[in-house]
Amino acid sequence: MADATTVEELARDIRQRLDANDEAIEARTSDEKIAEVVRGVLDGMTDDEAAEFSRKIRFAGGTQDRELVGTKYARRGLALADVEFLHDMQRSLAGQRKVNGTGVYDGPSEELTRTFDAASDAFYLTDDEVAARDARAVEATGDVELVEAYQRAMDTAESGYGSQLIGAQYVGELWDAPRRLGRVFPLIESFEMDAPVAYLPIEADLPEMILVSESTANNSSNYDTQKTGSNRATVTAKKFVIHQMWSGEMDEDSIIPFVPFLRRQGAASVAHYSDSLVLNGDTTNAGTGNINLDDADPADTKHYLAFDGIRHAALVDNTANGRDVSGAYTFDDFMAAKGLMLSQTYLQDWGHPIDPNDLVYVADPGSVDAISLLDEIITADKYGSNATVLNGEQARIMRHPLIASQAVSLTEADGKVSTTGSNNVKGQTVVFNRRGFVAGWRRQVKTEVERLPASDQTRIVHSLRLGFGRYAPSGSASSIEAAAVLYNATI
Repeated sequence: MADATTVEELARDIRQRLDANDEAIEARTSDEKIAEVVRGVLDGMTDDEAAEFSRKIRFAGGTQDRELVGTKYARRGLALADVEFLHDMQRSLAGQRKVNGTGVYDGPSEELTRTFDAASDAFYLTDDEVAARDARAVEATGDVELVEAYQRAMDTAESGYGSQLIGAQYVGELWDAPRRLGRVFPLIESFEMDAPVAYLPIEADLPEMILVSESTANNSSNYDTQKTGSNRATVTAKKFVIHQMWSGEMDEDSIIPFVPFLRRQGAASVAHYSDSLVLNGDTTNAGTGNINLDDADPADTKHYLAFDGIRHAALVDNTANGRDVSGAYTFDDFMAAKGLMLSQTYLQDWGHPIDPNDLVYVADPGSVDAISLLDEIITADKYGSNATVLNGEQARIMRHPLIASQAVSLTEADGKVSTTGSNNVKGQTVVFNRRGFVAGWRRQVKTEVERLPASDQTRIVHSLRLGFGRYAPSGSASSIEAAAVLYNATI
């Protein structure tokens, strides 16, 4: 090729050669044939042309996916995170009996293993090694009761089985899903927990600034001292799982087309339920009283039983911060909610932050549509070209974001969700200052796979550990002022 070869000419040449060699392609693997065709094209180039073309191919996929170039996984549209997920899934399946009775699953293929080793920095730790890390972290807290509880749990737990993938990109992306896809969780500060229980300092009452006179004598008395009030929020990691079922065989080639779909579903699940966790958490596990199921006993596996959340702060812990709308929303309701979020005792004004983005209104989609029709509300299309719009943001109320989220349910008149769906017709708006809450990540995602021969299905389970903390200056939840709820709204 004396003249420079265009991309179109190269593609046409490859296609013509492939079409002319259908029988040869069937006789050999597609990988081998494509490699032969590409080599034939490159052989016709000058050294400079070949070097430049090779450089473009090498960097076309980005630095993270560079090692995937030329593999069947790249040709089928899989990214590095998909390869890691596929490898973890196939590794978990190794040794389990196939449903067709032809033996057991061998685990990742040699090609998948080579690709994983070359492209990924991830590594595996046994369950025992992970448990040992947790045990050391628990002991470091110095909490005797916590150490004893953890030891009891370990005594009854199965050990020496399985392993966990550490440092994988797909794990990081699953962790990042609430930030990318969520609407409420991204607004709350988060941290990586280095122990199953973390304690964070909380501002309480301010030290008083006092008027004093000048000290002139060499033996002048010390000025009076003032105490700086403080407390701490406890963030305890709880375990959550995502349980998916897959029909049929789980051989590597058969599952490859569905890997991106399975990862997307996992990410969407983590995002939605992370929003719901921080909004709807309520540990009341009884026949009545839970804000998410007021007149029935919730199943013990419900995610919202993990810890008390933002709605609970205003509907249960500090009921003075709940406002009964008793009709259609008015602008006065939103003004009043800001006024509820005030502590005279600790001199904290959560409802009028210096940064207007710190105060957020989150409502069910129907409420947001109704609120957006109020004359005083500025909708997103009128912000201007330089405005920053949050995930799900529809409008602004007094410069504060108004976000629609399906994590906020329609409710009964008391602001709680009834087990009878027809009773849930009232809108609700949760108002909170995002500086008053914190989330903690404790454990990376673990993926496990199990065959169920009796139903010709495969169980795929992701597990993770997450904690949530609320700032209560007195140490009692009744002192939480960083949240308010408008309920019983007609929409």
